[in-house]
Amino acid sequence: MHVPDPPVPAVTALGDYDWASTPLGAPAGWSPALRAAVAESLAARAPADPPAPSAAAALDALFDAAPLGLGIWDRELRFVRVNASLAQMNGLPPEAHIGFTPRELLPDIAGIDALMERWRTIVDTGEPWLDVEVHGGTPANSDKQRSWREHFFPIRSGDRVVGIGAVVEETTERARVEAALRASEARFREFAEASSDVLWLFDMDSAQFEYLSPPLRKLYGVAAAASGRGAPLRFDWRASIVEEDREVAATTLRRVRQGERVTHDFRARIPGSGKVRWLKNTAFPLREPDGRVSHIGGIAQDVTEERDTAARLQMLIGELQHRTRNLMGVIQAVAESTLEASADLADFARAFSARLDALSRVQQLLSRIEGLERVGFDQLLRSELAAFGALPEEDARVSLAGPRGVPLRSGGIQTLALALHELITNSVKYGALSQPGATLSVRWALLPVAAGERPRLRFDWEERGVAMPARDDSPERVGQGRELIERAVPYQLEATVDYALTADGVRCAMVLPVSQTLAKGAAA
Repeated sequence: MHVPDPPVPAVTALGDYDWASTPLGAPAGWSPALRAAVAESLAARAPADPPAPSAAAALDALFDAAPLGLGIWDRELRFVRVNASLAQMNGLPPEAHIGFTPRELLPDIAGIDALMERWRTIVDTGEPWLDVEVHGGTPANSDKQRSWREHFFPIRSGDRVVGIGAVVEETTERARVEAALRASEARFREFAEASSDVLWLFDMDSAQFEYLSPPLRKLYGVAAAASGRGAPLRFDWRASIVEEDREVAATTLRRVRQGERVTHDFRARIPGSGKVRWLKNTAFPLREPDGRVSHIGGIAQDVTEERDTAARLQMLIGELQHRTRNLMGVIQAVAESTLEASADLADFARAFSARLDALSRVQQLLSRIEGLERVGFDQLLRSELAAFGALPEEDARVSLAGPRGVPLRSGGIQTLALALHELITNSVKYGALSQPGATLSVRWALLPVAAGERPRLRFDWEERGVAMPARDDSPERVGQGRELIERAVPYQLEATVDYALTADGVRCAMVLPVSQTLAKGAAA
């Protein structure tokens, strides 16, 4: 129902307006309390004598101009007066409120019946009802959810409650922003919890973390339930950082607080296990509107594996350079010694090619190992025997006995391979592997290690049943191989060599140091 707005300047008393045309009816039917409240309100609008505005008029003007919604209801919860702000919130002209209850004007307010009951309680008890959240639609926006924060208080005439006053603040936009913020925070938290990177937020005022994503919570030993938004996470985060890196972490915080963006690496120890992890951390300032750095944000990555890989790669590069230098030196020495002992270029080509093949085989062995692994003596021996078809499973004249996996030093392995090659070559051409009735026994064992000594391997090559040629008719090739074994091996491998041509074959005993990374319990 639309009620025209009374001409305010002319209405200074109850009799100056046709109240019978409004839902309130004629004043004669009003309650004494309602007549008193309306008469007092109208009297405040009357011209003052003298013309200076009265306190009541000033309050009346303030009521109409207030940015908050203000309203007055009688004891029957009918609107008596609303200001422009409340009328705008409700989507109705001020005069359309007069004489109607909120239930009649605003039926789309959530829980309106329960609200009416609570308002009647205020009238009955005189107790205010403050800080109330109200939601719903209005006549102008019935399909749009809006929200208000409201305060209700009794209006008294003497000891009697004659009505209710309401102060209303619309919070629709604030609620929308807060809901969007909560959704944004939920999306951020979901992202942070799933991210492989470590995200963190540090409060400069409390000097504590406000947020840690799961990997960092685990690293620092912080329970997941403690990582929600709110109070800072109170734990000694410095204690988890390796002592040598704590000053770097503290310096980083100081630099970021001054406005810098800083990236640095540091080590942290996992509680309980004691394991150390490397983190690459990027920290950046988060400023308040006044420019003050109140928080520090950070993104960290666990780079332990990357650093380990880089260290292994650097070690392998160094090992490759070392092996390459050794190999070039060995090839040069082999070329010179082979050339000196060769009758012609064809002879040189055959001998040099065979020795390069031996070096190639050992390089293949070396290329298959990783990191700190070493070539085992049995691997090297079997590789050379296999090149001549002289493994025990292929040739019954050959027997091998010794532990598996005894690791050789990489520095002189090419020289040892050449020495084995010479022993096998000579045996194939002139020794046990060239005669049906002869045998070849190869045995090796680790020697007892005294305190402060390097582990050593004893290697015995023994041929039996060989019909040896007369000493004056011995081929030159035997002399060349013996020179390599007796001179190069001791020099390159720091070994001792006992080489002898006996009546029924070659016997050679070597004692050479092996790798310090000797595998425990080398298999027999």
